[in-house]
Amino acid sequence: MIQLAFANFSGSPSELSQAVRGGKIAPADLPVLELVEQALAQVRALGLAERSELLPILAGLILFKLRAFAKRPAPIVVEEEEDSEAPTTFLETLLALEEAIAFLQGRALERARIVPIPAPPLPRDRRLRKLGVEVLVRAAEPFARRAELLLEPERFGLREAWERIRGFLSGVGKSLFSRLPFKGWAEQTVAFASLLEAKRVGDVELYQSENFGGLEVELKESQP
Repeated sequence: MIQLAFANFSGSPSELSQAVRGGKIAPADLPVLELVEQALAQVRALGLAERSELLPILAGLILFKLRAFAKRPAPIVVEEEEDSEAPTTFLETLLALEEAIAFLQGRALERARIVPIPAPPLPRDRRLRKLGVEVLVRAAEPFARRAELLLEPERFGLREAWERIRGFLSGVGKSLFSRLPFKGWAEQTVAFASLLEAKRVGDVELYQSENFGGLEVELKESQP
C-alpha cells in the first residue's frame, strides 16, 4: 500500500484526500511534487487495480492545490457574437480535469469486477509419445564421454622380488628387511609379500625381537 508523509501527515493517499476534504489539512499546504514523487517511487509494487485507484486520488490532490491558488475570474460581458469564442479559462481546465478523474474512477470500478483467470493449457501434441527412461539412456549413450581405465603392466611381481632377496641373502646369509635392495614403497610392499610366501614354503626364517621392531630375514641353508 502507498504511504505518503510530509510535515503534518503520514498515511495513505485516501486518508490524505479525506483529511483535505474534511478541512484538517489546508490545500495550500500540500507539497504536491513531493507527494507525487513518493507515490511514483512505490507504484511499481502495486497491482493493476491499486494503480488505477491511485491516479484519481493524486489528480484530486493536485486539483485541491490548484483551486487553493486559483482566483475567480471576473464575469465577462459578451457584447458581440465574435467574442463568444473566448479562450479556455483556468476553471474550465479544472472542470475538464474533474471529468478525467471521474472517467478514471469509472474505469477503476469496471476493472474491479473483472476476475483474472489463468490461461488455458496448451493442447498436447498427439504426435509425441512418452518415452521410457531406458530409451532415453540408449539415445544419450553415443554422446556420452566414455571413461577408460589404463592399468600399467606389472613389471615387478612376487617372483622377481624373491629372486632379488635370495640373491642378496646368498651372500650375507642374514639381513634386516630395511637393508634389502628395494626402493620405494611399491617395491618394499611386493618384497614383504614375497617374504611371507617364502616363509610359508620354508625358504626363509623371520625374526623380530619386539613389537614394531626391525624385521630380520635369514636364508635357510637348504637354499642354493
